[in-house]
Amino acid sequence: MSRNLLKMSVMKVVLDTNVFVSGIFWGGPPHKILELWASDKIQVLITKKILEEYFKTIQKIDSDKKVLLKWTAFVTENSVVLEDKNMVDICRDPGDNKFLNCAFVGKADYLISGDDDLLIFQQVGLVRILNPSRFLKVIR
Repeated sequence: MSRNLLKMSVMKVVLDTNVFVSGIFWGGPPHKILELWASDKIQVLITKKILEEYFKTIQKIDSDKKVLLKWTAFVTENSVVLEDKNMVDICRDPGDNKFLNCAFVGKADYLISGDDDLLIFQQVGLVRILNPSRFLKVIR
């Protein structure tokens, strides 16, 4: 948790698990978002619940512990870990609420997702919800 203090000038985002995992294993726009994260162009906000889902999903796809260890180290060193709080309960899939709640707690600018259950909202409060391709277009 070396970046616990939110950087004021960097865009704050929450990544849905499908974006994070797609960026690791399949490339495309999700991978470009991970590159932005690695180069400190965006600041990623997470909670313990989100971390658990990230890592469980990686283990399901690739049982090689090297991938898991690499990304565990990267995420914990390069993200802001926030407290899990239940502020909203509006998603059709209750498991998706954790991403919105993280975005609200951290005052994120964007929630990036490939999940139609989240994308349908487009914006909740001040948080814009975009798919990876749209996010990349908006920030350019």
